[in-house]
Amino acid sequence: MLLLSGVMLCTSCKKDSGITGDCTWTLTGSSGDYTLTIAGKGAMENYSGDDKSPWYRYRDDIKTAVIQDGVTTVGNGAFTDCGGLISVSIPNSVTTIGNDAFDRCYGLTSVIIPNSVTAINDGTFYECHSLTSVTIPNSVTIINGNAFAGCSSLTSVTIPDSVTIIDACAFRDCSGLTSVTIPHSVTTIGDGVLGGCTGLTSIRVDTANTQYSSENGVLFDKNKTALLSYPGGKTGGYIIPHSVTTIGDKAFESCRGLTSVSIPNSVTTIGERAFEHCSRLTTVDIPNSVTAIDELAFYECRSLTSISIPNSVRTIGKGAFAYCGGLTSVSILNSVTSIDDEAFSSCGSLTSVSIPNSITAISKRAFWNCPGLTSVTIPNSVTTIGESAFFLCAGLTSVTIPNSVTSIGREAFWGCRGLTSVSIPNSVRTIGEKAFFECTGLTSVTIPKSVKTIGDEAFNSCSNLTSVTNLNPTPQNIKSSVFPDIYISVLTLKVPAGAVDAYKAAPVWRRFGKITAVSGKDE
Repeated sequence: MLLLSGVMLCTSCKKDSGITGDCTWTLTGSSGDYTLTIAGKGAMENYSGDDKSPWYRYRDDIKTAVIQDGVTTVGNGAFTDCGGLISVSIPNSVTTIGNDAFDRCYGLTSVIIPNSVTAINDGTFYECHSLTSVTIPNSVTIINGNAFAGCSSLTSVTIPDSVTIIDACAFRDCSGLTSVTIPHSVTTIGDGVLGGCTGLTSIRVDTANTQYSSENGVLFDKNKTALLSYPGGKTGGYIIPHSVTTIGDKAFESCRGLTSVSIPNSVTTIGERAFEHCSRLTTVDIPNSVTAIDELAFYECRSLTSISIPNSVRTIGKGAFAYCGGLTSVSILNSVTSIDDEAFSSCGSLTSVSIPNSITAISKRAFWNCPGLTSVTIPNSVTTIGESAFFLCAGLTSVTIPNSVTSIGREAFWGCRGLTSVSIPNSVRTIGEKAFFECTGLTSVTIPKSVKTIGDEAFNSCSNLTSVTNLNPTPQNIKSSVFPDIYISVLTLKVPAGAVDAYKAAPVWRRFGKITAVSGKDE
């Protein structure tokens, strides 16, 4: 009986065990309150992706992790998703804490990093939401990307003067931080290091630092020619100093209290994601010194109502004004030669846009899901209308396609239900798949004789279509789904007089309910 009790006690105490790299692991305790002990001399195994740690299945019940003296490396992903982990002890024998080692340990409240560690690696404490304090020893020289990103309860952090590199997004979305001091030793700061720190009101830099400086809590390079990071908790308007020539990538990212910004004519570049998620930004004046508006520069600036792009700008980057839901009008001058993919996608209030004749292509999803857009004039410089360019522009009632266009891309006008007419010029050779899919307002369409290829479902679900005019004397080889399958037998097809018999014999085309020769006014 006593022996049985002893066996039962032992079983309850030791739940599971095994090998991890050069070390052993032992799980003790009871369900809901396990302690994981790592012991040995050397490195733990690295884990990532589908290759999970052997204790991963107990991740929600592990409350304490004890790493014993002798262990030198905490492996990559060692404690990933251990959401119940509350405390961890790391000995001085540990020199390396791997990538994502404590990734998403939501219950971890504090951690002391021993002074044997020289680098805090990528994503080490990523989204440790409950982490309120962390001690970084003066042995650390590098804080790598996303090391503390998403540690929303972190209220303060002391960066020792041993640190030389703080990599991209290292403290991103640490919304509890109110101030940060950059020591004199730091020579490199990556993009978006403090992006999304919505409680941050001040960034200080040691005056002895040779690479960086601060003014009124804003981070600059030493000479104040590049604005690198604006505190996310600041409110109201901001006037950028005249010394600045570059607004850095992610410089104002998620500054939700920013209402206006004055950009001086010394600025030539607005970097990627520079004003992304500045949801209260209502006005911005872009000076005519700026030559490029980079990718996602004003992404999701929902309060912006209008934007004037000066004649110095050559390129508008991918998604530059995407999801600017309050934007009603935009003026683009003919200095602009490139509007990249998704530049104005999901600008739901946009009613008009002027596309200059310097543009040669309307890029993929350029005006995707702009339901307020009622009309658009495409200049005769454009040769290509890209994939999904006007996808779900349900308010679009008419569109004029110039005779410079040779290709209408896949899904270009998908779901433009308000479109009642469209003029396809004789220059077009290709109509892409689903180009006019679900354009339920269309009652007729004329396909010019220049068209050689009509993609699958190009005019499918155009349920109010009654007639199709095809001016090509040779029937194109098309799939049966190009036109609405259930309606094709009642549609009228008009073709050149000498081609009636050819269309009556051609696959798919012969299924039209009525095939007649075009009259003079249709040609």
